Amino acid sequence: MTKDEVSAFVIAMIEAGSNIQAIGNIGYVLAEPVDPTDKEAYRRIELVSSAFGERDHLKDQIIAYLHEIGRVVEIPEESGTDLM
Repeated sequence: MTKDEVSAFVIAMIEAGSNIQAIGNIGYVLAEPVDPTDKEAYRRIELVSSAFGERDHLKDQIIAYLHEIGRVVEIPEESGTDLM
């Protein structure tokens, strides 16, 4: 996968039924369908994931795009911890 394919990848995942979302600025999730009972969605998500290929090198760009389109779960900062 190339940098130019990030938006197409995210859109294809959404259309396949994925609940793809950034997790703060640290990562993203894509395997769980919007409807967990939709068994066909799991297959569609896997097909899209395979079609776009390796994307680990584009993690930051995928996260940024998910933020742009509002698909993000913010991680609340807890006072008194060194997690962030």
